[in-house]
Amino acid sequence: MFRKFWLDTILGTAFIFGLMGFFGSVTAFNIFDMFDPIGDAFDDMEFTDIVFSQLRDDPVADDRVILVNISDLGRADIGMMLQIISGYNPACIGIDSFFYEPRDEEDTVGVMGDMMLMEGLASVENLVLAEKLLFHESDPEKDSLAFSWEGFNQFADANAFVNLLTDAEEQEDLKMCRKFLPKHDINGEQRVAFAIKMASYYDSAAAAEFLERENVEEMINYTGNVLDYGATKFGTKFFALDVPDVFNENFTADMIEGKVVMFCYLGKYLGDRESLEDKFYTPLNEKYIGRAFPDMYGGVIHANIISMVLNRDYINYMSDTVGNLFGILLAWLNVVLFSWIYKRIPKWYDGMTKLFQLLEVTVLVFLLIYTMEAFSYKLELTWGMVAVALAGDSLEVYYGVVKNAFTKEGRKSLLKMDKL
Repeated sequence: MFRKFWLDTILGTAFIFGLMGFFGSVTAFNIFDMFDPIGDAFDDMEFTDIVFSQLRDDPVADDRVILVNISDLGRADIGMMLQIISGYNPACIGIDSFFYEPRDEEDTVGVMGDMMLMEGLASVENLVLAEKLLFHESDPEKDSLAFSWEGFNQFADANAFVNLLTDAEEQEDLKMCRKFLPKHDINGEQRVAFAIKMASYYDSAAAAEFLERENVEEMINYTGNVLDYGATKFGTKFFALDVPDVFNENFTADMIEGKVVMFCYLGKYLGDRESLEDKFYTPLNEKYIGRAFPDMYGGVIHANIISMVLNRDYINYMSDTVGNLFGILLAWLNVVLFSWIYKRIPKWYDGMTKLFQLLEVTVLVFLLIYTMEAFSYKLELTWGMVAVALAGDSLEVYYGVVKNAFTKEGRKSLLKMDKL
């Protein structure tokens, strides 16, 4: 009996994970469409988002990173802005935008704009221009890079990729950004993320230390936004200059000198909440469940990464392997406990299992939030939480249906029911 009990706990655990695999794929058949409104509200949310949007203390503004809004300006205006800012000796200037093709020779105004942009680019001592990783669907060896036109790119001191990780396929889709790639190999050549490259001009040791972590992906430790009129809890944590500020030189020299300056799109004007171009949802969003509107431009996300690197304030996280092993162990321990209840005090089974499940999920959620807030460490408890949620009812199905179906006594009792 003792050996049979432990065998049942192993088979019962396997049955639970089999159900998890089934329900994980069953959505492809749209069986649960009725729950879509609820699912849509929660599918872009993680419990750790609560830490960023609700629990974090108000951080100090970072004056080492200055953002410059390029709005919808033409190349000539951007070139003039580059010359103005470069005259104040920043540590580097990065441009989070692309200029793919030169203007047609017949477009006199356009050609003049190209020339003025070139003059602006040439005036920058440490210029970082954007590149884009182009991932091949099936063959990583065919991954490639996209750059601005070589006539502009020739002035770059370095290129770095601006890709941010989201699940979105289209601009209009939900773009939740929690992680990014610090580096990526293209045909044996290591390419570095835009924010890491820019941080290296301010503190090369900090950038090198971050890359030495050798993580394929890194979580972004968000600290704040630019002027956002309440879109996030921590607005105005990065200083930004709008177009008139630059042309009127409405800033002091010490604001730019020795700083990391990034030219990027921040809306048609600073504080523009309507534009969706290059805009993302982040964990700082005030509405962490059922988000209604994206809260942060891509350039500001890069600024958060730069700040995280310079502060050496990283988020560590449990590997998927350890998380999966923890989930299996937690599921098995629940099966052991619930099996004992099922066999010894069956009348109490439903009530006691539901109580234990409620308590366990509550404790796990608390641990997720607490470890993120206290230690900047993200636990991977997804499998464990799902296993706990399914354990009680799934085990009852295992003992009441699956196990009986494979025993003579169980099949005979079912046949007797048919005859009745």
